[in-house]
Amino acid sequence: MDRFKAIKVFQEVVSQGGFAAAARRMNSSPPSVSRLITELEADLGVRLFSRSSRGISLTEEGEEFLRKGAVLVDELDAVSEEIRERRRVPAGHLRISSVVAFGQERIAPAIPGFMRKYPKVSVELEISNRKVDLIQEHFDLAVRIGTSGELESSSLKARKIFSQRLFFVATPEYLTRNGMPASLEDLDHHLLVKQISGSWGRTNQFPLSSETVSYSLPENFVVNSPNAARNAILTGGAMGLIADYLIEDMISDGRVVRILPEYETLEQPIYAVFVHRNFMPAKVRAFIDHMMEALSKD
Repeated sequence: MDRFKAIKVFQEVVSQGGFAAAARRMNSSPPSVSRLITELEADLGVRLFSRSSRGISLTEEGEEFLRKGAVLVDELDAVSEEIRERRRVPAGHLRISSVVAFGQERIAPAIPGFMRKYPKVSVELEISNRKVDLIQEHFDLAVRIGTSGELESSSLKARKIFSQRLFFVATPEYLTRNGMPASLEDLDHHLLVKQISGSWGRTNQFPLSSETVSYSLPENFVVNSPNAARNAILTGGAMGLIADYLIEDMISDGRVVRILPEYETLEQPIYAVFVHRNFMPAKVRAFIDHMMEALSKD
């Protein structure tokens, strides 16, 4: 028995003064209404109505149940309306996981603007390269690189929000001391900082005009953070392969120079991954839309 429905029917019977009138009001049949009230009385173990040839009246227990049941229905209606409102208006706590560099450089700076736009949302951002379990760990959203076709669960969906390419850079000071490499083979004679995170970064694909070239950088200087790689490059002591969004401003102001410009990696899409539901929470939809807008300006 649906107790909430039963309480609503009970209230309607009282309001309309009988089973038949309540049934008409609810587009139901008198036997259905009567059966539901009988089931409710059996569940409670008391009679809610006194029945006679002149009609029905509430018992003492029925009077008490009407008072307390009205409070329950009002509270349930209020909760239901609050939940529906959250579907319409972003609200509540938004828990996000993001890969380290993109989270630091693009996600975190965009969050204050999102919160100004949606003040009813609080945000928690975990910066980590580990692959979180959105369902088990109660994350609303994860930002991942190149995972659209690798979703581990059919209950997850992904939306592309950005893409990155990697290219070789060094400071002018480094190149003055060590010379400009003319080919991939020349890189073997230079100190390269290489970012590796798990299996990511060990081999890179470079699309040329006639073919795609696979290349594995020397691993004599390895870090697991792109920001660490960038900082090592900026010392002037090494060159490296790094994501475009991390270094473009530094290319523009001359702090670093592109090396072997014909070699830049295949595009690596970045996705917002979220739990697939029939109704996406407004806070998740709003954050993805906000990120799409913010990233389109980069």
